Amino acid sequence: MRSCCKQVKEFVIFGRQLHAVIVRLYETLGEHAELERVRMLLDFLQRHERNLETALARFEKNSRGGILEAWLEYSPSLNAGQVLDDIKLPEKPSSDDIFAAALKFDDTLIELYRELAVKAADHKTREVFQNLLKLEEGEKNQIVRAALSLQDM
Repeated sequence: MRSCCKQVKEFVIFGRQLHAVIVRLYETLGEHAELERVRMLLDFLQRHERNLETALARFEKNSRGGILEAWLEYSPSLNAGQVLDDIKLPEKPSSDDIFAAALKFDDTLIELYRELAVKAADHKTREVFQNLLKLEEGEKNQIVRAALSLQDM
């Protein structure tokens, strides 16, 4: 569902909120995890999500004049709770289940930022979303590497 006209800062705030919600999910899963491998993966993913949340907060704080107040005519709806609801995890998820969910979480923001970069009307706004896209893609690659090394254990 799409609504009209959101400011750039709303997407940055959404990203921060989504990462915070995901941290809480991983914390809850970690409290009930029975296997050491699953706990290790969840610990890594919590750090990953906190780092992204911190990066977005820093980006928001340090953004130059007015870019966060720029308006976008095209703006998808933003609902962190809905993102979580869309990704179903079993009651006792395996490391593979958690890894798949983590990639879906990252893909949600990657696709959002990619779409916004394409639809942005001006160069500065497009650049903001391209930078956020690069950040999320780089972090997704870190998750893949960590998960592969965890599987080797």
